[in-house]
Amino acid sequence: MQAPALLRHAAELLRQQLSSAQPPDAVAQEYFRHHKYLGSKERRAIAELVFGTLRCLELSEFLLQRLSCSVPAGIAREWLLLVAFGILSPAVGNPHIVPLLRTATLSEADSSDSEFWCRLLQVHGWSSAEAEHFYRALRHGLCSLKAAVSQVLELPPSRWEEHHWQQFAAACALPLWLVREWLQHPLNGLSAAQLLSTCQALQRPALPCLRVNTLKAHPAALVELLRQQGIAATPTPFSPVGIRLWERVTLSTLAPYRNGAVEVQEESSQLVGYVVAPEPHWRIWDACAGAGGKALHLAVLQQDRGEIVASDIAPLRLRALQQRQRRAGLRSILTLLLRADGTLPKSLPRSFDAVLIDAPCSGLGTLRRTPTLKWRLTPEGVQRHSQRQLSLLLRYSERVRPGGVLVYATCSLLPHENQAVIARFCRERPEFSPEPATEVLARFGIVLPQSTPAGEPLQLLPSVHGTDGFFIARFRRSR
Repeated sequence: MQAPALLRHAAELLRQQLSSAQPPDAVAQEYFRHHKYLGSKERRAIAELVFGTLRCLELSEFLLQRLSCSVPAGIAREWLLLVAFGILSPAVGNPHIVPLLRTATLSEADSSDSEFWCRLLQVHGWSSAEAEHFYRALRHGLCSLKAAVSQVLELPPSRWEEHHWQQFAAACALPLWLVREWLQHPLNGLSAAQLLSTCQALQRPALPCLRVNTLKAHPAALVELLRQQGIAATPTPFSPVGIRLWERVTLSTLAPYRNGAVEVQEESSQLVGYVVAPEPHWRIWDACAGAGGKALHLAVLQQDRGEIVASDIAPLRLRALQQRQRRAGLRSILTLLLRADGTLPKSLPRSFDAVLIDAPCSGLGTLRRTPTLKWRLTPEGVQRHSQRQLSLLLRYSERVRPGGVLVYATCSLLPHENQAVIARFCRERPEFSPEPATEVLARFGIVLPQSTPAGEPLQLLPSVHGTDGFFIARFRRSR
């Protein structure tokens, strides 16, 4: 397929992504289902280009609006955004984009990036000089923005003017209101420089991660097996049972996946199970289980000898958990459908040794894979999330036995959903005392780079840990 045709497909997929309320992965799968003639290399190039454009959309739009050159009439916004991201991609942590496009379009491997994009621009109405000017102006704009933000960071946010906030938000590739509320929140644990670094890490693609079911296989043996099959794989740096894949593969083709020896689970999510640190005999309630990744891990940590109640309000998710449990060969998980109004069923035990609340949240820590979340969130939505999270903590914590453990987790980075929620919880439930998660992780030989003050809840950052953004707090009930 020629580059112009591939870009037309990418522009149409981007248009659908921007207008759909469905998760980005689902939109892409549906698009490719209707365009089965696209080969695997073409699908991968289109998907990587579109998802990268979504992750960096605010940055690209900021730079395009300030270009000193004109754009030919009739150029669609989606097409221009794709090209802008493609030109900027090596400078924003996505150097694989142009090689993928070259492979998919059989372009000359020895041509420079500028030649690749300028030829594409000329097909769509730019002259040779105009295409070269557009390419250079866009890259110069990024350099100028980086220099401006470096100067902004020398000032405290309290002294920033409106154009400073706009520049900083563009560099973060986030909506302006979200950056402002995040950085100005009194419990925000990140400096402006740390927030920028975190957001820039969220502009890069996430690599697939697996969790080994140690009741069926050994992590080192599986890494070696994958390598023998030509799949680039390495142990994760923190989770003792994690495997990082350095390329995307079709999981259904992997025998270890089909027989339940591995599950897809991000490394940050795996660490939640270690923070719970379950004893083999414990009764555990995974109160917001979803499709059950954490419940499955807890069952393995207990050697399948405990009792786990995994509940959720979505029957399809629980059905997926049941299928995954059968594939993993586990028996200790009982699924329980909750009512949407929050009423707990009488069949739910009154007391648990541990309760895990992986609360519904904005999901901003997962922007590498679900970048459209940042536009669907509103200030009112953040407030609703935090109110619901506190409500879940207050109600579900009542089921923790005296001496038992409560773990609160979100895949959010916002202080509104993390530090602010547990601060209110601790004021209203003084019988729960915080326990340092890092000390619990150390029992498993897990040592993390410090991203939060000692004794504080664990905040996993993509810029520091290479994981999704995740917040994990552990409590012990005294009475």
